[in-house]
Amino acid sequence: MRAVLINRLILLFAGLGMVIAGLLWVSHSTGYALPCTGTGCDVVARSPYARFLGIPTAAYGFFYFGLLVLLTLSRLQYPEQWSLYARLLTAFSTLGMLAFAYLTYLQLVVLGLYAKGSPCWWCLGAAGSNLIVWLLSLLGLRTVPTEDAGWGHELLKAIMLTLLLMVAGVAFGAWQWTRANKPTVVDADQVRLKKLYLDGQGWRRGNPNAPLIIVEFSDFQCPACKQAYDILEKQFLPKYGDRVLFIFRHYPLTNLHPMAWIAASAAEEAGAQGKFWEMYHALFQNQQEMTPRNIEQIAKRLGLDSQKVAQAMQNEDIYFKKIFRDLSEGSELGVNSTPSFIVVYRGKIHTARGMGALISTLNSPEIQAYLGERFEPKLATE
Repeated sequence: MRAVLINRLILLFAGLGMVIAGLLWVSHSTGYALPCTGTGCDVVARSPYARFLGIPTAAYGFFYFGLLVLLTLSRLQYPEQWSLYARLLTAFSTLGMLAFAYLTYLQLVVLGLYAKGSPCWWCLGAAGSNLIVWLLSLLGLRTVPTEDAGWGHELLKAIMLTLLLMVAGVAFGAWQWTRANKPTVVDADQVRLKKLYLDGQGWRRGNPNAPLIIVEFSDFQCPACKQAYDILEKQFLPKYGDRVLFIFRHYPLTNLHPMAWIAASAAEEAGAQGKFWEMYHALFQNQQEMTPRNIEQIAKRLGLDSQKVAQAMQNEDIYFKKIFRDLSEGSELGVNSTPSFIVVYRGKIHTARGMGALISTLNSPEIQAYLGERFEPKLATE
């Protein structure tokens, strides 16, 4: 009976690993974000380690855990080969341990998520599931089931457990997809609009008389904001820029991104010298190499007074009031993550937390009718 119990536990944690890897696979393929305690999930998803040979790394994990599930079920169907399957489970889970140890090293050390205190807990969850499977498989090497274990009944229960885990995973993924892509809509009023943009807040481009206003609250060091930047600047604004007023406002998450406020200060100084948008482009395009020294070099390339840019980065008080106003007014309007978009159109305020929700907003019937077509962005996969 002990051998059967160990087999059940292996099936449970291998199935859990399969669900986690499947959710990560969908997330990394489509760009929708799983709930995360910080931005570690985004950092991993946008890193070069998220794909191997052009395939999401999580896909390999999905099929790896699927193999463990198959081996676990197979030894219930062929109990006479129990010891053989026990050795196969131990061998494959040992290889999995090595792979997950390397991937955990990449995210915590190479990507620096340990120092930031914001790892990808989904990745660690998959690694933890494999660790438990490995320990159980080692323990199971010395166990032999009794001959009267009721194999047919046990196999049926194991299959039902596996299906239940799969259904739960799909249901959670569908719920999260809906949640991530559903904006909130309220009636526009002067109090909200004044906090949003009517006092002249933010940096503006596009058509100042357009009925469609998109206000983005963003963080220059946020990986998801970089993805939003790529979609907006390369796909949406070049096509619809004359039909929309785009407003950029700061929302630096300094507890997660130590360079966020510094970069915002540099952008404000560039704006004071007449080149905010040039600095805006350069900061996002060089996000992976964001240091004060590199920003100062960018300022020189843009023809700015780099000493003033350096002073703005060193003395955050210079533009504190302006950046803090964006941060505080964004929070009052319901912003708590980046990127967040507040879209104003014909008396309605649409709050979209994330790019998926913004795309849903832009494809709502009334805004789609104004734009003339659906907006179907191509999500970056690198």
